[in-house]
Amino acid sequence: MTSSVPSGFMPISALSSHVDSLVNVMGVVTDFLPPTKSRGKDYTSNFRLADPTVYDDGVKIRFFKPMESELPQIQSNGDVLVLRNIKVMLWSGMVVGVSSNQTQWTLFPAAGIPEKVSAGPLKLRQLGSKNASTSSQEHMKYAVELCNSRDRASNEIPQSPANPAMAHIQALTSRSTNTSTPGNLRKDKFSLIKDLQINTFYDLIGQVAKIYPSNGIVELYITDYTTNSSLYNYEWGRDDPDNGKKWSGPLGKMTLTVSLFSPHSYFAQSNVQEGQIVFLRNTRIKFSKDGKMEGCLHTDRMNPDRIEISILHDHDDDRIKALLRRKREYAKRFHEQSEAYVELARGQKRKQEEEPKLSKTQARKRRKQQREQEKRDRKAKQSENRIDEVEDKENADPLDPPLPSKSSPKPNHKSDLNLSIDSPPPHPSSKKITLNKNIRTTKPDIPTRSLSSILSLSTHALTTPKGTPYTLPFQNIKSRAVVRIVDFHPPNIADFAVKRRPVSEYDVLSDYSGDSSSDSTPGPSSPNQDHNDDEDSDDLDESEYTNEGRTRKWEWRFALTIEDASSPVSPQQQQRERMKV
Repeated sequence: MTSSVPSGFMPISALSSHVDSLVNVMGVVTDFLPPTKSRGKDYTSNFRLADPTVYDDGVKIRFFKPMESELPQIQSNGDVLVLRNIKVMLWSGMVVGVSSNQTQWTLFPAAGIPEKVSAGPLKLRQLGSKNASTSSQEHMKYAVELCNSRDRASNEIPQSPANPAMAHIQALTSRSTNTSTPGNLRKDKFSLIKDLQINTFYDLIGQVAKIYPSNGIVELYITDYTTNSSLYNYEWGRDDPDNGKKWSGPLGKMTLTVSLFSPHSYFAQSNVQEGQIVFLRNTRIKFSKDGKMEGCLHTDRMNPDRIEISILHDHDDDRIKALLRRKREYAKRFHEQSEAYVELARGQKRKQEEEPKLSKTQARKRRKQQREQEKRDRKAKQSENRIDEVEDKENADPLDPPLPSKSSPKPNHKSDLNLSIDSPPPHPSSKKITLNKNIRTTKPDIPTRSLSSILSLSTHALTTPKGTPYTLPFQNIKSRAVVRIVDFHPPNIADFAVKRRPVSEYDVLSDYSGDSSSDSTPGPSSPNQDHNDDEDSDDLDESEYTNEGRTRKWEWRFALTIEDASSPVSPQQQQRERMKV
C-alpha cells in the first residue's frame, strides 16, 4: 500500500503549479550524470527524481555548488534524495528544480535500503549537506517505499575511468558515429522488435508511427512490422489512448513506445516526422507502469550533448529493405482482411440509421404526401414567374427597344459585319493583338523577342568574371515572345495533364514493380484511413500514395506549334515564323 508523502513535502507531480517557489521534495534517482565543472566557477550535478505520483522518469534537478564535495554524492539509480528549499523553475518549457543557497540535501544510498520495512525503528545509512536537517522515521519509511517502487535490478553504478584519455578511448570504441548512412550502423547490438528483452540495451531501426511530446519528454512510436507479445495491442476501431483520435500505426503488437529525453527529445521534436525511418542507438528496454514493454533513450553520461537518434534518408541497406518488405506484406494482409471489417462497420451504421419499417398503408400515405408537396411547390414557382414578368413590363422605359421574345428570330451576325462571301478577309496585321489573360509569364522583366531572332541564335557569347570572353555552341538564355497557337497535341485539351507515377518508398526493393494497389500504401497511417462508400471506389483505385498521405499527382505533357504574333508578315513571306515546343 502506498503511503502518503511526509508532512511538509510535496509530490513531484504538483511541482508544475509551484513555479518560482521553494519547495521540499523526496524522490528516487532514476538517472544522473557525474559532477562536472560548470561554465562559471561552480561545479554542477544533474539528475532526475521520481515518486509514485509520476509515470515517467520524473523531474530534472540541477545542483550548483562552489566545491564538488558539496554536491549530492549519488552512487547509483535507486538512491533516495531528500531536498529542502529547492527552487522550481521553467527551462525550455520543462519544469526543473534548481538548487539555491538555502537548499539542503540528504541521500539514502540504495545499497543500504532494505526491500521491506522492519518492525522496529529504521536505521538507514545516509549522507547529507552540512546544514541538512535530521531525517525522521517517517522520512526513512518513505525512502524504503520510494527505492522499492522502481525495478531495483536495473539500478546501475556508472564506471568512470580515472584516466581521461582512457575514457575518451572507451567512448570512441563503444559508440557509433551519429550519421544517417546505414552502412555505418553497428550490427552487434541491432535487434528487431520481436527479439527485444527487458533490461537490455539495443540499437533499433523503425518507422515512426507517431510523435507525442509530453512535459519535456518526447514519446516516439516506432515499428519494424515484427510482433512482440509484450507490446500494447492496437485493435481495429480503437482510438489512440493518448489523444482519443484514430490510431494511425499498424494494428496488433507491432509498435514500440520510446521515451526520448534531452537532447534527443529536442532533436526529434524539431526534425523527425511521421513516416520517416530512424535509427535509435543504445535504447534501454524496460517495463512501463502498465506492464507493457517500452524503450528509453537517456542523456549520454560521457557526452551530454550527443544525439543518439538519426534519420535514415538512404534506404539502400539490407535491414531497411527487410523492414519495407515486412511493411508491404502487412499492407497486403490488411487490405485482404479490412474488407470484412469495413463491411461489418457499414452494416452497423446502416442498422443504426435505418428508420422503423413502415406498413403498406403508411408507405402509400407518405408517397401521396410527397407528391402533393411537389405539386404545391411547382404551382408556387409558376406564380412567382408570372408576377416577375408583370413587374418587368410595368417598370420598362418606353424609349428602350422591346426585349426579344423567345419566338423572335435570332439576329444575323454575318449581315451585321457587312461582309460578303466574295470580300477578302482582313489582313492579319490589321487586327489588334489581344493577349490571353489566362496565360501569364513567370519572368515579366525579360523583354519580348521575335521567334525569328530566337531561332537565328546558334551560339551564346559570355564573359567570365575576370573579363575573358567565351562562346557556347548553344543558347543558354531565357526568352519571352508574343506568339499565337496554331496547332497542339493531344487533340483533347483535357489530355494535356497525365497522372504521374508516384515516388514510392518501395522503389528501393528489387522485386517492386509499382503496379500493385496493395503496394501503394502510405506510411504507418494507411491501414486506418477512412473508407469511402462504394460509389467512390473508382477514385480510390486511381489515387496515388505518398509517405505524407493519399494524394493524386499530375504532370503536364503536351506539344504546341506556335507562330510569331508580334511582327507583321512582309510581302516576301508566305507565313509567319513558327516553332514547335
